[in-house]
Amino acid sequence: MADGTRQWVVRALVAVLVLSAGVVAVEFVAHARDPAAGDAAASQARQPYAERRAVAPPANGTTVITVQKFRRNFVVAFAPDGRVRYFDNSLDRYHDVDPVPEGTHTVEFVGAEYDGDTTHLLVRRVNLTTGATRDVYRHAVPRTDRPHRWHDVDRLDAHRLLVADIRDDAVFVVNTTTGERTYEWPAQAHFDTESGGQFPRDWTHLNDVERLPDGRYMASLRNQDAVVFVEPGRGVDASWTLGRDDAHGILYEQHNPDYLPGAEPSVLVADSQNRRIVEYRRENGSWVRTWSWRDEGMAWPRDADRLPNGHTLIGDTNSGRVLEIDETGTVVWRVDGLPSYDVERLGTGDESAGGRSAERLGLANRSPAAGSPSTTRPGRTVIPTRVSNTVAFVSPLWLSATGRAAAVVGLVAALALALPVVGGRLHRVLAAAARRGKP
Repeated sequence: MADGTRQWVVRALVAVLVLSAGVVAVEFVAHARDPAAGDAAASQARQPYAERRAVAPPANGTTVITVQKFRRNFVVAFAPDGRVRYFDNSLDRYHDVDPVPEGTHTVEFVGAEYDGDTTHLLVRRVNLTTGATRDVYRHAVPRTDRPHRWHDVDRLDAHRLLVADIRDDAVFVVNTTTGERTYEWPAQAHFDTESGGQFPRDWTHLNDVERLPDGRYMASLRNQDAVVFVEPGRGVDASWTLGRDDAHGILYEQHNPDYLPGAEPSVLVADSQNRRIVEYRRENGSWVRTWSWRDEGMAWPRDADRLPNGHTLIGDTNSGRVLEIDETGTVVWRVDGLPSYDVERLGTGDESAGGRSAERLGLANRSPAAGSPSTTRPGRTVIPTRVSNTVAFVSPLWLSATGRAAAVVGLVAALALALPVVGGRLHRVLAAAARRGKP
């Protein structure tokens, strides 16, 4: 490369690096001046309750949110007036949260606690009014780099829990008094190990389970892009399976499906990699999509609950938003800065237990209009969805899609500037070593 051309390339790369750093710096300063709800919640939780100010908008009930993002994990509860009612970040991971049937102010959540080479998986009960906690079940497993932290537990009765075991790719029932496992369904009983993810490291990524009114268990196998219906003692009813491996037009690495019972039951799903909330209804022995909702900011939703009033409560992890939308699809409640895993509105039943189907409610579909920022943003259609969502998950929440793009471009420019220097020095070191080695 000619000297003049080389100098021009270097100047261009430096300019790109400076511009990228400027974009990231501007977003960081903006975040520092206006902290996100998660940061504000942590700060407010340290104040006496009477002195706390509202962090979230007013809502029709207490809203409990578990947050799970790269190096950002906690559970927070907002009172109806928007003040922080409860906050805890003492554990290393937080996933599912459910109301406890016998109390209006008590919940149970699934968490994980690291202790050297051991991970303690636990189900913790907390009284949001008093702050009193009790671990109702704990289970220790070796800490590894493979997924091993339970994402979902469903309470069956006072002494039994239904567990989605992501580590062992199984669903099991455990008696919390005796520790005995009284039932187990292994995914290998139905699925080939060639399906889904890498076996055995992250084969199914089994992330959700719930008991249905008829006694069956509905389980979500994220990496098989499928929701299955397991009849204890008989196994999977394949005719009921929603989705199939790599059929991404139906589901794409979904989270937290909710069953809406009825003569023609429905399943409400956070269709994560497709960046949408969808609902499927059972019609004539098949699943038919009856509703889909997505706005311009939807990035990687992992929970959706249908409320008794017809609204839908949504947790969108990578955009950091928790949304409540009404029957028209309009956002009527929103909190920013919370990369949620699970969301519950107390007083409305467990998950979507008190909700009705989109068909019965007459909900209209919604998706971003052609030409909107979400459909024209540079790189949105070029970069694979899984890659862009992974980058967003490990990035700071305050870094927008534009900021992430600037950071990536700046990193590439920095590497392009550094490689010739490093390569030249390495070449000189190797040449000197070769000369010393000559007889």
